[in-house]
Amino acid sequence: MKIAKKFMALALAAVLSVGCAFCVSADGSRTKDVTVSQEQSQIYEIIQKIEDTEGVKDLQQKYPTIAEAFQKVGEGKMDMPEFIDVLKALATDEKDETLKAKLEEVIEKLDGKDSVTGFTQFKVLDATRAEKNADGKYEVEISIPSITDDMENIQLLCYNAEKNEWSVVDPISVDKENKTLKVALDDLCYFSVIADAKADTTK
Repeated sequence: MKIAKKFMALALAAVLSVGCAFCVSADGSRTKDVTVSQEQSQIYEIIQKIEDTEGVKDLQQKYPTIAEAFQKVGEGKMDMPEFIDVLKALATDEKDETLKAKLEEVIEKLDGKDSVTGFTQFKVLDATRAEKNADGKYEVEISIPSITDDMENIQLLCYNAEKNEWSVVDPISVDKENKTLKVALDDLCYFSVIADAKADTTK
């Protein structure tokens, strides 16, 4: 009986460790607990579920492939290579040469990256207190519990649904100890935190 219990404990530990390796929480979500810092929580918010985001129905109608990919990444059912394949298909179909060039640049930057979080939406709650920087974006501190000390080159993959525009941007600052990022975002943009993929030690 003791051996059986010990085996079950080891099996559970193995499952949990695999979940952590891919930044997926026990409930399968990559977006759990991505929040705005307490000091700014009355001004901005992070909407964690794609189905709850503003404009999601419009996104599903205009760009169903993107909406589906966002959902799968958040559920831990799509890894970065598969997501890149989705973007490559979008780039092939894109008629606007400027947007096509930007998307191809993003695809190149995603090579060798992995998802730290799923896609969430940044939203301005109080426009009277929210302040834009010189670039017209809102600077906010967000909490990312899945950040670890060994993550390198942490960035944000952003999607502006209104402009159908993708970008990979650097955070203003990274605090691994407190698991927070200071970032500059557009209102209602979708974003995912990404970092350099870890080397596969199983080969």
